[in-house]
Amino acid sequence: MIIRSMYRIVPLLSVLLSVISMDVHARGVSSSIKSHVIDVEFSLNENKLIAEDHVCVQKGESNEVLFLINKSFKVTSIASSGKDLAFKPGKAGNAQTMKITVPATVKSKETICFDIKYEGILPALPDSFSGEDIGATSGIIGEYGVYLSPACRWYPDMPDSLAKFKVTVVMPKECEAVTQGILVSKKTEDNKVSITWEEDNVSEGCSLVAGKYKVTAVRHNDIDIYAYFYPEEQPLVDTYLDATKRYLDIYQDLIGKYPYKKFAIVENFFQTGYGMPSFTLLGSEVVKLPFIVDISLGHEVLHNWWGNSVFVDDTRGNWCEGLTTYMADYYYKEIKGDSAAMAYRNEICRKYTHYVTTQNDFPLKMFLGRSDKATQAIGYGKTAMVFHMLRKMLGDEVFYQALRDFYKNMLWQRANWEDIEKVFEKVSGLELAWFFDQWVNKKGAPVIELGETTVNKEGNAWVVKAEILQKTNEPYRLHLPVYVQLEEGIFHTTAEIKNASDRISLPVKSRPENIAIDPYTEVFRRLHADEIPPTIDLVMGDSKIIIYPANCEDSMKVEYKKLAHILANERDSIKADTEITEVEIAQTSLFILGGVEENKISKLVQNNLPVGLSLTKDAFGADTVMYGDKKDAFLVTIKHPSHKEKGIALFAGFSPEAINKAGYKIQHYGKYSYLVFSDGNNRVKEVVSIGDSPLQKTLQ
Repeated sequence: MIIRSMYRIVPLLSVLLSVISMDVHARGVSSSIKSHVIDVEFSLNENKLIAEDHVCVQKGESNEVLFLINKSFKVTSIASSGKDLAFKPGKAGNAQTMKITVPATVKSKETICFDIKYEGILPALPDSFSGEDIGATSGIIGEYGVYLSPACRWYPDMPDSLAKFKVTVVMPKECEAVTQGILVSKKTEDNKVSITWEEDNVSEGCSLVAGKYKVTAVRHNDIDIYAYFYPEEQPLVDTYLDATKRYLDIYQDLIGKYPYKKFAIVENFFQTGYGMPSFTLLGSEVVKLPFIVDISLGHEVLHNWWGNSVFVDDTRGNWCEGLTTYMADYYYKEIKGDSAAMAYRNEICRKYTHYVTTQNDFPLKMFLGRSDKATQAIGYGKTAMVFHMLRKMLGDEVFYQALRDFYKNMLWQRANWEDIEKVFEKVSGLELAWFFDQWVNKKGAPVIELGETTVNKEGNAWVVKAEILQKTNEPYRLHLPVYVQLEEGIFHTTAEIKNASDRISLPVKSRPENIAIDPYTEVFRRLHADEIPPTIDLVMGDSKIIIYPANCEDSMKVEYKKLAHILANERDSIKADTEITEVEIAQTSLFILGGVEENKISKLVQNNLPVGLSLTKDAFGADTVMYGDKKDAFLVTIKHPSHKEKGIALFAGFSPEAINKAGYKIQHYGKYSYLVFSDGNNRVKEVVSIGDSPLQKTLQ
């Protein structure tokens, strides 16, 4: 399930609009919007809105102002101080522009207000909302409800504005509407409801959602918490409200006072996971998933600190998603225990190793938002690990105090990596330019190897000497955890290394038996092939051949070929099992579709299965349980017998329906080695254990 934060959609739009505004700024127009007072009425059965925006602008040096609005809307009038104004329409990408010459009577004013009336129709609802989301949809008006994001340009806007919003919505009385801010009023008259929301603090944009909700409200520590859920999901309401209280308490303790006066959980008619200022929008299927409450809800609550009140300066890289991932997704694993936290860190490094190459890598200062597995591995995963390494180096007290100061200093402002560096330097008293330069300004990751090791007894002590190698063009400065297993306990230290070859000397009190470098993946790095179990990501992250069976039952072949095209990217090829050559089999990662006696290449997997797994014509066995019902489908991965850095995956279903219902979900289980589905629902998901790491050695 893809969970995205709406916060990122807004700044990315700002970046695109900034391109439009460059030419405008060159001519001296640098106005910005200070506030919106929007009155909007919806006709749901006509997919239509009629609106007026009383918008106040901080005037720039020019005598012209330029607004952007949805290209399909009709602007019916523009006035200022009660006088109609002429405007010149134009085009800018997917938007239309309105250029206004400032009246001579108000040229001397710093702030000018305009009354802009407009109306328009947005596309009808799609036929189906059964998918994970509906892609780039930014605005919908229909009988199901309303979804309007800033990317829709449903109100007049200017690039780079930070504005306050007051929004009044008029619509059929059976509907509820929600946006950012506090609920000012709600009135019902003549079969219509009028709802007003107002936010006194600035934001980068405004999203509006409406539907036939049942609303539940509670108050927690002076914060209004709402649940806007459809009637059929009411049993989930208390769970979401209680979890929201818990997350608000956690982050107020860690960071500072919650920046808004309300938080709302809003159910959506298509499958989103968006975080907006003071509310989150979760799809009707999404809210039913158990991990949403445990992880994703907290992630979206946290975005009200990082992203929705401390904004991202996108011209210098997006720090926000990685910090939110670290303080939410990772933090919850840490609460569960060391093992869960270690597995999460290892997964971050695995995904980077699988999906990021020299061709698609880039520094964190260039990350804007995720578009694929590689950008996610860098912008979310690597950034999270950068904050983890900073925390390990400075300690919890300094780390969290620096974040509290960062929040306090940059509230309602745009912040960048330089602001983060400055606050950490001030709180720690250390010079940290080297740290941020190597991790933020430069692309890549270290590759570490354990070289020669020796053990000598010197008097009553033992001395372990080890060579640590870095296999990168430019060595990193690293604080590497080192563990030595002794006859009497474990010796642990942190070694600072910064050269292509560094030698460390470790005096210990009893006979050393084993040495391990970074065994718990505390440092962001590319993993060795022997550190990585066979997983779906191992195959999906590589250039691969997807092989469908040429001679199986026609209905099965149709589904396998359809799935092949879903799985393939631009680097992959799709071939029948009768077309692939022995050379290709021996040298390439493979994704085999079809089981025993369907795909003739399947025996390559059948003959190399991990211990505890079995595969026959009629069933897949995992830990003594056999799966072979018509509703069942399975996936299993192995390391390529000829190339340990490559992988082979095999997916098969026991009916066309089983293939159809489970196949498209495969890519969302990338960290697992084998899966079992029944009627499209996941029943088994496991990772195969691996042997010793090449960063460990037995000491003689």
